[in-house]
Amino acid sequence: MPGTSPSAPSTTAPQGSTRELLRLAGPLMLSNLAYTGVGFTDTLLMGRLGVLEVGAVGFANICLLTLVLLFRGSLNTAATFVARALGAGDGAGVRRWASVFLGCALVGFPLALVGPWLLDGLLTLLRPDPSITAVTRTYALIRLWELPALLLGSAATAVMVGLGNTRTPMLLAWLVMAVNAALAVLFLFGFGWGVAGAAWASVIAVSLQGGLALLLLGRLHGPRFGRLRPARPTRAELGSLTRVSLPAGVTELAEVGAFTAFQGIISRLGPTELAASQIANQLGSLGFLPAFALAAATGSLLSRALGAGRPDLAARIGWRGTGLAAAFMGVLGLLFLALPHPLIGLFNRSPEVLSLGTRVLGVMAAYQILDGVAIVLGGALGGAGDTRFRLLVTLTGAWLVMVLGASWLAPRSGVTGAWGAALLFIAFAAVAYALRFASGRWRRARL
Repeated sequence: MPGTSPSAPSTTAPQGSTRELLRLAGPLMLSNLAYTGVGFTDTLLMGRLGVLEVGAVGFANICLLTLVLLFRGSLNTAATFVARALGAGDGAGVRRWASVFLGCALVGFPLALVGPWLLDGLLTLLRPDPSITAVTRTYALIRLWELPALLLGSAATAVMVGLGNTRTPMLLAWLVMAVNAALAVLFLFGFGWGVAGAAWASVIAVSLQGGLALLLLGRLHGPRFGRLRPARPTRAELGSLTRVSLPAGVTELAEVGAFTAFQGIISRLGPTELAASQIANQLGSLGFLPAFALAAATGSLLSRALGAGRPDLAARIGWRGTGLAAAFMGVLGLLFLALPHPLIGLFNRSPEVLSLGTRVLGVMAAYQILDGVAIVLGGALGGAGDTRFRLLVTLTGAWLVMVLGASWLAPRSGVTGAWGAALLFIAFAAVAYALRFASGRWRRARL
């Protein structure tokens, strides 16, 4: 809860004011900025190596997300369970749910072992250009080593967010950015390791973050709630995880999996088209900074309000967070329209990449406000535990509208046509989530 120490958060209902939302979301925005900075660093450095490396490393990151998001998305719901228990004044519930999610995060160890086979299967399905496949595989196989630390760190930071402590995850995110940038420069240009150097820099930085997240969770919140260590869920807890956490994880997997298939469609157009798309996507990720931060803050405060028996306050929090996200992302859309060439030129100044990237940014500018609405209302529904509706919207919109639409439009209208299909999906999701939230059905969702 903003205004309290991390080790002794308040158990009262949130006020739901704009100030409270921004105080909780502010550090998360800076956290997202740091994570985006990691992607920016890799993309900028790959731009010095060549157009092929820019597109392939971005494509590899999307493939890795596809492999891990079922688990990371499920673990992120720790914030919902912990915030609900906190709002109800249930300290034992906070400790138990934190321990259960840390136990579930141990799945990262077997996932890292089977990761190479999963990656090869994914690349076989996507069938990118052979030159892209070679670079993608080199980078991604190394990054698989970070998965255990990544998932444990994700669970620990989600628990902190549920407790209202967003400052510690922010500091850890900036540490990751600084370590990754320093090591990437050293490995690429000092040691001459190329793409592999960028991958090892990320592995070291993410592993450091995961270890520190576990340590700080215990140090900061252990004195208040007791020892927080991995625990096996009971049968009843497994039922809650299946009902709420699993659909959330499948939703993130389905959405990013759809985006991976979407990028696979673009990769078949050629390295230049993929590079332009990846650069524009890195710039578009700037819009996720306020949107995803506000989604996390909104979901946490909304869940806490429901735990305190205040559904009216929860609704007010949801709409207020949505309005703030739409305003932030609208400003970014204007920047995309006003400064496309300088923005694309930060990464690569090839005339072909500049031309294609400018057109993609034009499409992205058209959907920024809608994307803010979809992201925050989706987070609000998740905070209420209404995760199955989000899954239905994602399966319907991301795969039927975006992927199938892009597969038809890309051969006819190129990379711009493919992103037009993404615009249709985002509009569909924004309208669906707005109608669902307005209906109030999320108030009856059970954890």
